[in-house]
Amino acid sequence: MIGILIATHGGFAEGLLSAVELIAGKQDHVETVGLYHGDGIEVFEKKVNDALDRLDDGDGVIAFVDILGGSPSNVIMRSLGRKKFYAIAGVNMAMTVQACMMRDGSSLDELYETVLQTAKQPPILLHEMYEEMSAGSEATEEDEF
Repeated sequence: MIGILIATHGGFAEGLLSAVELIAGKQDHVETVGLYHGDGIEVFEKKVNDALDRLDDGDGVIAFVDILGGSPSNVIMRSLGRKKFYAIAGVNMAMTVQACMMRDGSSLDELYETVLQTAKQPPILLHEMYEEMSAGSEATEEDEF
């Protein structure tokens, strides 16, 4: 099974996985690593590399980090020099749900491409969507006849 690693600042990774599991059910072969105040970068890097080793059972791993240039992404970048896996910065719930739900029956390359397409979706401005829906649903007296 394709492994999934979520490495972020603070408890974001754990919270994200918890939310994903509300939709996709309990997930096996997924690990989270959070970087907290006072954590040494060496300890964090060891946790990330240990998780990558556990998650790679031969089908590959996709790693998600929160923001490009932060310590979690920098650690992942260093790990890419020693291991082969896909890594994506800017993780969100849609990407993570997609990865969890599509990894059975997908190759690592197929899953990566699917997740990447989800990641490229622009944000949806709900307030604008609401305004458009409201404007389209206002009936006039003429419409009622």
